[in-house]
Amino acid sequence: MKKALFGLVLACLVLPLFSDDALVMPSHVIRTYFVGNYAMISKSFDDDGKKKDTSDVKALNLGVAVEYGFNDWVSGAAQWVPGYNVYSKLDSADKGNLGDPADLFVGAKVQIVGPKAPVQNDVFRFALAPGLKIPISHPDWDEEAADYSGGKDFLAQSSDLHVFGFGSRAFFDYVVSEEVFLNLYSQILYFPGKQKAKDSSLANNLAVAGVKAALDPSYDPSLQYGYDLTLEFEPHYNKMIADGLEFEAGLPITYNTAPAVKVSDDPYGKITADDAKYSLSVGPNVSLFFQKAFIPLELELGYTLPILGRNTSAANVLLLELKAYAKL
Repeated sequence: MKKALFGLVLACLVLPLFSDDALVMPSHVIRTYFVGNYAMISKSFDDDGKKKDTSDVKALNLGVAVEYGFNDWVSGAAQWVPGYNVYSKLDSADKGNLGDPADLFVGAKVQIVGPKAPVQNDVFRFALAPGLKIPISHPDWDEEAADYSGGKDFLAQSSDLHVFGFGSRAFFDYVVSEEVFLNLYSQILYFPGKQKAKDSSLANNLAVAGVKAALDPSYDPSLQYGYDLTLEFEPHYNKMIADGLEFEAGLPITYNTAPAVKVSDDPYGKITADDAKYSLSVGPNVSLFFQKAFIPLELELGYTLPILGRNTSAANVLLLELKAYAKL
């Protein structure tokens, strides 16, 4: 039961990351992202890492983000990517949807090593980005379960954990030439608090499955998520192909993992603890940067392909991203 809860939608929303290099925004330059992702799931990885058929899931997610350069080596960012599933279809539940906002990440990016950083270097770049994961949605699962029972449209899964988290991102670039650099990226997020099971998608999943414990007031176990870790390697290529027009391409290889969710105070023993997960994916992408447009714009197209995984969905994700730049 819990594997379906924490594998289906969260894996669907492990979307291509952006701005994973050690660069920061130039001083007083703002960059605004408009991001669309279309996720398609027809297979998943089981507890043994084997790929198997599953009910089809499709979701169109729209998100936004903004980054601002306070100076030439410190940027601030607010990132709501993934954002909101404006469309979703679940073959396993005709009236179920994934229309739930994801949580917000807010942080600062500090370039420690780089051309204009405190430690100046033109070959190596290194940056750290501490930040907070802030929940912005609190679904009413009693109401969603009632909608399900009444044959109405209902929220089938949360689109995020909806618990407070904190952590940091780290970025390291090795500049091979003017056109090529290699990037290593990592993100670790810790979730120190506990969440009542009835505040998570679990309450709705148990009700939908007909488990009477979901309606029992004494059924009040707590969930603790621990951490979420992402590691990524990306070779990156960029070249000016015309006056004011830059072509870029990347091939990130991304690994994500999270431990088994800890469960306490479960009087019915309905929640199994064997749900530690990982995923390995590759996400080729290309972009064009129109530097001399009235508003400088960058358009990126990418596609994420699942390679390996455990207790997670094998999501194929199409990415379309527009970045707009302005000097303030």
